[in-house]
Amino acid sequence: MDKRFYKSKFSLIDFHVTKETRVLDVGFWGQGVGNEDINWPHLVISKKGCSLYGIDLDYDEDRLLSSSQNYSKQSAETFSLNTDFDIIFAGDLIEHLSNPGLFLNSCAKHLSPQGKLIITTPNCYNLFNMTEKFTKREPSVNPDHTFYFNEKTLIQFFKKNSWEIIELSGLYSLGCRYKRTLRKRIVDCLYWLSLRLTDKFIQTLVVVAQPAKTPVSRK
Repeated sequence: MDKRFYKSKFSLIDFHVTKETRVLDVGFWGQGVGNEDINWPHLVISKKGCSLYGIDLDYDEDRLLSSSQNYSKQSAETFSLNTDFDIIFAGDLIEHLSNPGLFLNSCAKHLSPQGKLIITTPNCYNLFNMTEKFTKREPSVNPDHTFYFNEKTLIQFFKKNSWEIIELSGLYSLGCRYKRTLRKRIVDCLYWLSLRLTDKFIQTLVVVAQPAKTPVSRK
């Protein structure tokens, strides 16, 4: 299993996506930033010049990056398209789902033989959560989140759903712009210092995986 360190989603996308890649971006309209922000992952992928598709439950068709034929309003858990993909990208999506196992099933049906699923998800043991445990019973969480993962639970989750993780890495920063309080600035400094010693408290985890078995036909 490979292990890398990505500074941002820019470097993650740059490492895995080429001009020849056919990419499906699942949940492309959200991902923590607006669709006009330079840090919007879907925009970053589009700049690679690849064949790009997207699914989301809601988006503004007038503000899409390319032909609307490449986009579809569908659930990440039950989507169905007539195309296979070299990469399925799901940035900070899996922790929002009601049934992430169904999401993996749908992805397996839409990957090319050597295709890869790339996800990012918060590390439940990141430094920001750990420091808040000293002042709160539970850390602040996105109210739309239904799951939190660490490295061990991700490995078990993918294994139980018949997937093989080929890379389990860390992502330093999401590139989202939030108001920084004094406390947040102090924790940011501690975070930067901690990463010089260990990656245990990395903010975000990255999984690159492939189905361990032949995908079921989508028919």
